[in-house]
Amino acid sequence: MNSIVARAILISLFLGLASVTQGRSEDYYIYQTAKGDLVISNKQPPPGSTIIKQVPGETAPAQEPGTPVPNVQPGDSSKPTR
Repeated sequence: MNSIVARAILISLFLGLASVTQGRSEDYYIYQTAKGDLVISNKQPPPGSTIIKQVPGETAPAQEPGTPVPNVQPGDSSKPTR
């Protein structure tokens, strides 16, 4: 009986932790340090750094396997080529 309760507790703990970690998304920073180094990191830049860009960490929707990504190029017209 104790092993059943222990298993139930472990399974519920595992599922609880899995749901918590899926909801977390971290921001990414592109910044230049005081020494001039360019850094891309998911940690907040240290004082004295210049933030170039901050990208919110969003979860992208999953793509169906085998579905090709459309190859769209900037300036692409919808007119067919001859």
